[in-house]
Amino acid sequence: MKFIKRICLVIAIIAVTLLGSSCTSCEGELDPSTFDDFTQNIFELLVGSDELTSNFLFEHPENFGLEHYEPSLPTPGVTTEMQKAMINLTIGQVKRYDYEKLNDDQKMTYNIIVDLLDNINAKTSEMSYLSNNYLGSYLGYQAQLPLLLVEYKFRTKLDIENYLKFLDLIPDTFKTYVDFEITKADKGYGMPDFVIDKVVGQCQNFISKVDASEHFMITSVNKKIDECTFLDEAEKETYKNANIAKVNGPLIEGYRYVLEELPKLKGRATNNMGLAHYYDQKGNAIGKQYYEIDFQDTVGYKISVDDAIKYIDGKIAIYEKQLEYFQNLARYDDNFRNEVMDYQIMNTTPEAQLAYYQTAFDEYFPPLTTKPKITVKYIDKAMEDNFSPAAYMTSAIDNLSEEFIYLNNADITDDTGKLDYNYLYSTLAHEGYPGHLYQNVYFKNQDVNIIRKVLRSSGYSEGWATYTEIFSFELLRGKYSDNFVDYLIFQEEYNGALYSRMDMGIHYDGWDLSQFASFIRQYLNENASDATIKAAYEQLIEIPNNYQTYFFTYFKIKDMQLKARELAGSAFDYQTFHQYILDCGPAPLRFVEEYVLSKYE
Repeated sequence: MKFIKRICLVIAIIAVTLLGSSCTSCEGELDPSTFDDFTQNIFELLVGSDELTSNFLFEHPENFGLEHYEPSLPTPGVTTEMQKAMINLTIGQVKRYDYEKLNDDQKMTYNIIVDLLDNINAKTSEMSYLSNNYLGSYLGYQAQLPLLLVEYKFRTKLDIENYLKFLDLIPDTFKTYVDFEITKADKGYGMPDFVIDKVVGQCQNFISKVDASEHFMITSVNKKIDECTFLDEAEKETYKNANIAKVNGPLIEGYRYVLEELPKLKGRATNNMGLAHYYDQKGNAIGKQYYEIDFQDTVGYKISVDDAIKYIDGKIAIYEKQLEYFQNLARYDDNFRNEVMDYQIMNTTPEAQLAYYQTAFDEYFPPLTTKPKITVKYIDKAMEDNFSPAAYMTSAIDNLSEEFIYLNNADITDDTGKLDYNYLYSTLAHEGYPGHLYQNVYFKNQDVNIIRKVLRSSGYSEGWATYTEIFSFELLRGKYSDNFVDYLIFQEEYNGALYSRMDMGIHYDGWDLSQFASFIRQYLNENASDATIKAAYEQLIEIPNNYQTYFFTYFKIKDMQLKARELAGSAFDYQTFHQYILDCGPAPLRFVEEYVLSKYE
């Protein structure tokens, strides 16, 4: 199993932009008839001033009450108590509505807004230094920014001019990120040396690919400019030359700044292990507290990490017994052993497999009312070493005609350069159909409050995609033995439980490298080398709760399915169950579970 499997790229919406409003009165119940107007105001505050987010989310922002604003890039900072107070004075007004007087769509919208508020209020200002959403080798801003800029949509001349302005902003933006890393180090939350080395290596790799006409930021963007029918040839040449100049100018200047300045922070980290080893000045276990808050935000359940550990330990115990069953099968069942030792469950192109999925899953998932064109793209070599194996690029809410999936050749090919078909089989289900792409297109067609399409729970999105990825093995029944299909499902679930537990072990229990190594050698690979174990340990340190986004949420959705089957009995059918989840959209999973099970109870 590859340690970083995939990530769904969703533009982050920063709630701290809500500082421009306040309420005249914070007492008394509000008229339910004003709820939709209230949420429209919140939507405009959240998205309206962010040109980058607006470009990705909307083909026609003016149809959603939005205007164009001067380009800006997000920068890190500390959420102060004053800012939190202002957020509560604006978004917090939602709590003045009587929940029982709202309709179903408004209730889910209410839940999502309140959940956002609760997560903001739960974190102290000092916890801002513990987030991993800044510079980092995998999920860091500098690793994702090039793809976001390449995918910036050119619908008008203004879009092209804004793109060029974004490039101009990069040096100052990256300086802000480095300055924040310096502040983090001053506060005792410095970046570990091994993370610095990875980020610097990524920047070196990115800069080394700059060869005037060959760099992907030049070739890809200039191709997009050539395809702009609203430009004449002279305008195209002008914009393409401007892009070349700015890629070789401010873009590379920003990356070179990180490359040169970040190494100066080496040796300043006070903690090279997980979050559990961070304490504030009063001796409080701020790292464990932050991890639990972030865990609950990630998975969408208000569950303590202690209870989550018991839950996952219970899963591991069940899988250990199943492992014995499959080991015995491998000893005594020749057919099963041969299937496990030599199988290829896919033998076609990614495009053809996605086309197959669009009809093969109709028995299990509600068919889409619109079927967009799906284009598979490949990550440029300059980004292969620091990008996930696959990614679905979230499309505009009002675009129902085309969708894009990115694949990373460095991860989807084997040692001989051939496609890893078995890996692609489930990856394409996860990213495409019926995973991220399918779920996003399905929900875009729903007539619901726009807030529900903008404030997206990553736990729902990744949990759903992981659930459908593993569910894809059901299509193999009849082609392979049931024991073999059950084994494929078991293998994914067992690994998921182990990685979920390792994440909690490092960031909540405080496992050191030797404790982590003992767990790896007990459950995953008794012959794992010290270097392999150290690399896995360091990666988990860098990305707390990332695996929970995929696996803990998967287990909760699977539990939901089992409970629904129990309640429905012989009347259970997959299409209806999946429709209930899809109708909720990417909301925190506890609200989804409440809604889905209410349909059966």
